[in-house]
Amino acid sequence: MELTAINVPGKKKRDNGKAAVAARKALKRPSGRPFKLSDPNEETLNSASSEPPSKKQKKKSLKNIKSRRKMSNLEKLPTEILETVFLFCLNFDLPKASPVIAGKLSSPIVYNKTILASFGPTWERWHTRERSRVEKRDDAGPEDPEQDPGSQSTILRCCWATLPIILNAKEAWIRRYAKEGPSKLTWFVLNKDQPSEDEEQQDLPQMTPHEYLETDFQGFSNLILGQRDGGWLWDQCSWDRNSDVADGIELPQSLLSGPWDEDMLKYLFWLTKSGAGIDWLNSTNGEVGLEGLKKAIIFGDVRAIHLLVWAGMLEKLDVDLLIWAFRNAGGDKVAVINQLLRLNFSVMKDREARKIDKELSEIMDEAKQDGDQEKYEVAKRILTSETLDGRL
Repeated sequence: MELTAINVPGKKKRDNGKAAVAARKALKRPSGRPFKLSDPNEETLNSASSEPPSKKQKKKSLKNIKSRRKMSNLEKLPTEILETVFLFCLNFDLPKASPVIAGKLSSPIVYNKTILASFGPTWERWHTRERSRVEKRDDAGPEDPEQDPGSQSTILRCCWATLPIILNAKEAWIRRYAKEGPSKLTWFVLNKDQPSEDEEQQDLPQMTPHEYLETDFQGFSNLILGQRDGGWLWDQCSWDRNSDVADGIELPQSLLSGPWDEDMLKYLFWLTKSGAGIDWLNSTNGEVGLEGLKKAIIFGDVRAIHLLVWAGMLEKLDVDLLIWAFRNAGGDKVAVINQLLRLNFSVMKDREARKIDKELSEIMDEAKQDGDQEKYEVAKRILTSETLDGRL
């Protein structure tokens, strides 16, 4: 009677008999333990492709975040209570504290309520027909405690705070609170046949914020892009503001640095006309705006140039920057230079005129020596433009 073999875990050895060793040698396998493949087809795929397989990036969701970490008591609060806490304090560090909290507060309803809570007092102050009520509240001065430029600036820096979302919130505010009707509309392009203020108060056009912005921005674009050369435009347009934002609000750096597509230009136009500007003392927006202005000159974007100068870059538009633009302007160079001249050189000192004349003459001489006819023609057209006519 044969004895029963006892298998001890971890002690099992492979057969070292002559027949087993000969069979293994016949397979000609490399020495060492082979890798275990989870998929039998994976070996074929890896050998056919020389590139290593890329890992698929898993999409993060609030459910996955909750399941992989231990949540705090604040994170365990119901979404409705968390929204109430956030809207009461308007502390924008709260969503940054946790991805769970950020996920719970990321909804169109919260965005709309946040904009109404921050911008509502400003709209209530300026966008009503009762001028007497506004005049009474003017005694509070620009530092009105009901308005918070800090929170408004923070909202504008959020990636979700797009122009359509803000305008939708304003339209909802008008339907709910502006029972007296819309306020007087201020257009960029002046209309010579514009009715008097009394007539306007009796028959105000019922335009939504979207319709008003589209019409006003189109007039701005037509005027700026349509005047390649010629006289001064400031008798045809108005730099008056609508006060859609609180005093002291900052333009986000993304709108100052460029490059600008049509939506970004429209957003920059709305904010600039609403009263947003550049804080030179407490932020680096001034340096960003200056680099953005140079970038707009290189791109030849005359609308961005106008809006940046309007937003607060006027003091940086000096004769040195103008001379720099002579050699670095892109796009329609004549239109770009004439736009710069119209913005800040309506009155030109003798010293500035001499520097401009000297620089243009040097550019023309260089173009002759290099045989660059295009460069010569551009400098000549700038020198003989209607904008500089009789001023050099």
